[in-house]
Amino acid sequence: MDLREIVRKSSNVAVGHEPVTERLNVANESRRFSTDPLASFLTAVGDDSAAFFHGDLGRYAQAFSWYTLCLSRTLQHCSVVRRCEQELRWHPVTVKHSVRQEQIARKRKLIGPYQELDYQNLIIHTCILLDRTIALSRRFLWGNRLPSFTSFAQHKKFLKACPTAIDVEFRDYADRLASTTDWFEIPLKVLRDKYLMHSAERHLAFFGWSTDKYWDLEMSTIISASRDKQKFLERVKVIRFSPRRLARDVEKFLSWFGEYGCAATRVSPTNASTRRADVRRSR
Repeated sequence: MDLREIVRKSSNVAVGHEPVTERLNVANESRRFSTDPLASFLTAVGDDSAAFFHGDLGRYAQAFSWYTLCLSRTLQHCSVVRRCEQELRWHPVTVKHSVRQEQIARKRKLIGPYQELDYQNLIIHTCILLDRTIALSRRFLWGNRLPSFTSFAQHKKFLKACPTAIDVEFRDYADRLASTTDWFEIPLKVLRDKYLMHSAERHLAFFGWSTDKYWDLEMSTIISASRDKQKFLERVKVIRFSPRRLARDVEKFLSWFGEYGCAATRVSPTNASTRRADVRRSR
């Protein structure tokens, strides 16, 4: 089913990310999410070419670097907009700004025009990161039929439809990937495919806070709840995208993938080394 129809058929007006209500510390979150959960797996696999962004490991390393840069920029937007809301929104126009307020205003003027661009870049580069991640499963997966190793969407679709195609010892991999990554389709894939990368139906996008705690600046995309183009705003659905929630989803997925990859390659060192050699020869 078209992802837009899944959104429209939802019983909730708003779908997608739930807001993160815990206090935002940009430095701490940037540091936390720039630490690669796959580091141990990459070290265990070993590939000198990865240092030069070559091969599957190198492409993953580059994708993770770009993803963290995009995430860091969106966290900055969350912080600056929050401070503007708290300190400048109701500031009397006849009263001079304090030094701190002047700094906030300058920062907002500097990065404000890039807000939507940075959020959309994060969506794009997260999808690229996921594509690069499942490419690494070629290092340990085997079976009579194998899923795509270039597209996360196709990889997941195949494993969901044909879980018995891969070797029996990897069925838990297929189950886990298919059942715990719904956050990929909505909001990531539907926003990228239906409203960002290709010609889109009528919609509106705005930024705001879905809770009274100004800690999670969300991008909300409003679409019609029906396919009737003449009644665009009569009934609507909202697709919510939160960089902070996304970061937690991606961290959880990568942590699981890294742990699984380490365990899978340790099960049979001989087979693992043979498969690594085959992968290198195939590139």
